[in-house]
Parts: sequence; C-alpha cells; structure tokens
Amino acid sequence: MTFDELFDQIASGKMDRDEARQHFSLEWMETARNYIADVNRGARINIPEIIYGEYKTADQTIEMAEAFLSKHDQILISRSAHHEAIINHFKDRFKTVESPYLLAIGERPEARGNVLVISAGAADHPVTAECALALEALGVTPHVFEDRGIAHPTRVLDAVMEGMRQKVSAVVVVAGMEGALAPFVSSLVPLPVIGVPTSVGYGFRAKEAALTSMLASCAPNLTVVNIDGGIRAAVVSGLIAKNK
Repeated sequence: MTFDELFDQIASGKMDRDEARQHFSLEWMETARNYIADVNRGARINIPEIIYGEYKTADQTIEMAEAFLSKHDQILISRSAHHEAIINHFKDRFKTVESPYLLAIGERPEARGNVLVISAGAADHPVTAECALALEALGVTPHVFEDRGIAHPTRVLDAVMEGMRQKVSAVVVVAGMEGALAPFVSSLVPLPVIGVPTSVGYGFRAKEAALTSMLASCAPNLTVVNIDGGIRAAVVSGLIAKNK
C-alpha cells in the first residue's frame, strides 16, 4: 500500500488507528529463501513495489510477488523472462496486465494526475509501454502518442497540443537514434520533461547516441534518465503529477 492509498483508507474510515499504526511500525522485513522483502517501502516512498525480474527464475519471482501481494494490492515485475509462467500462477486471483518489459499484478489505484508520453518511433514501443503501464500502476493517467519523431514535426505538435488540453503535469519523451525529439518537445512546453533515451539506432555508438545527445541538450526543462529507463521516467513524472 502506497502512502496515498494508506491516507485514503484512513480518511474514509476504512482503516482504524491500530491498523494504520502497523503500517508505520518497524516490523517491515520479511525473510525467505530467495529474498529479504521490505514490505512497507511503498508507504514511505509512495510508489508500488517493483521486482527486478531479470536473472531471477520464475519460482523466485513468484515467491517474492506472493510476499508483497499478501500485504499490498499490486506488484510490478520488471524485465522478467517468465511472464507466461507468472501470469498463469496469479491469473485466477489477481488482475494481470502485460507489456513487453513490465508486468503489473493486482488492482490499479484510482487515477489522479496526467502525464503526456511521446515516443519517436515504433521501435521505442517496449519502453513506451513500460512507462505507460508503470504510470497506471502509480495511479496516474498516461496520454500516449507513439511514432511522433521529428522527421515530420507536425505530428509532434498534435501530440503536444492534445497533452496540454489534458492538463498534463509533466512530459516523458522516449526516443532512440539521435534523441532529438526530447529537446524539441522541451522547447514547446512550460513543463518538466523527462527524456528516456532508448537503445535504438545503428552505426557508431548507436546505443549511446540518444543518451549523449539528450544530456548535452541546452533545453533547461529537460532532465534525462538512463538508457531504456521507462520505469524511472514514469515514477518521476508520476510523482510530479500526483503532488501538483
């Protein structure tokens, strides 16, 4: 349970003082064969727990997810190679939503806040979908526009104008190649922009070019996460939107 969810439970009278106190106790560690789980982290940092699934077996990931789902309404599993096995394990008990890089298990919180997500090309879809699903898990509505690279600038303008009509609080720009979409979008909006360079491109230093370009941008409202960092961009932009 995140801090916002905990507050809503207390404010609505669904949780009494003693139950709330348990969430702020120091008895928050659970230890098992494959993990040490900090089951109260969500209440402190206000985001759902995220299990990094790469290099973990399906059994290890399921064991960890079970521990968190015994305390919380949802869990995110990032970069796992075992989506099918995990979905089959949980599908009869929990809602599951899948994207190429991210799996969400459990109930989404009520949406509050809006974030615009723009990608440069179809090749950026896995990271874009990861970002959008993570935003939904945070309880933020993503307004997603894909394949809006600056090879045709008018399609970028359409996405930005629609985002502004939706009163978004932040913008996430997902782009590979030379990463030029991020500073271009930054020049159009009076909002914080989070650039997500992707490992898309060809030729010399192809997988690093977008990161280098975004970091070197002169757009002062643009900040940059690591290569393919869709979740990190979602968390930063989502917290901006929820705390506006």
